[in-house]
Amino acid sequence: MKAIVVTDQAAGTAGVKLVERPAAQAAINDVVVQVHASGFTGDELTWPSTWTDRGGRDRTPSIPGHELAGVVTALGYGTTGLSIGQRVFGLTDWYRDGTLAEYVAVEARNLAPLPGDVDFTVGAALVMPGLTAWQGLFEHGRLRAGQSVLVHGAAGVVGSMASQLATWLPSTMRLLPSTGPSGSRERRSSVFIREDRGLPKRPRRLQFTRLGPTTESVSRFTHHSTIKEQM
Repeated sequence: MKAIVVTDQAAGTAGVKLVERPAAQAAINDVVVQVHASGFTGDELTWPSTWTDRGGRDRTPSIPGHELAGVVTALGYGTTGLSIGQRVFGLTDWYRDGTLAEYVAVEARNLAPLPGDVDFTVGAALVMPGLTAWQGLFEHGRLRAGQSVLVHGAAGVVGSMASQLATWLPSTMRLLPSTGPSGSRERRSSVFIREDRGLPKRPRRLQFTRLGPTTESVSRFTHHSTIKEQM
């Protein structure tokens, strides 16, 4: 199969090559997906997981990219919940070969069915921004019914996802699109969650910083910490 690989971290994007690689093989609980659309993160070539396995051993040449949408073509032993020919989207493991290839082997648990009326490119673009917004609102922000939500920077990819997810609960929401200073590439998006009975002295604030063309990563945070991602 054709795939984009990297072998030299110092070379950056100049070291990216299109090559022939062995066909992806499904391990236990895996599926093989024919990739119709995939995503590549702007600074993914700086991530340790692009170059080494979990034991710290070199795993190059590696295939970057982690977001995908496509069609299941093979099932690994013991795989359940998905079927051959099914449209799916999701994320691959950071320490395994990624999605910049014709086919990719991925754990079935990291995929979800893609509705027939959703384009593959939309499915691949949804995954990480949607996950970032979900984690910010419900896991870290602990949004509950009846709370008020302010999505600052709602016109951005994560902000637009956060605004849609917030309406899933009967909450009060206010949207504020924003951009950075004139000539700046940086745009910030924050989510403020107000408690049911008035605004506390220090409301929980979930802040997103956008610096480039694609989604970067989600970092763990508690109070007034930052999630960095690229749009």
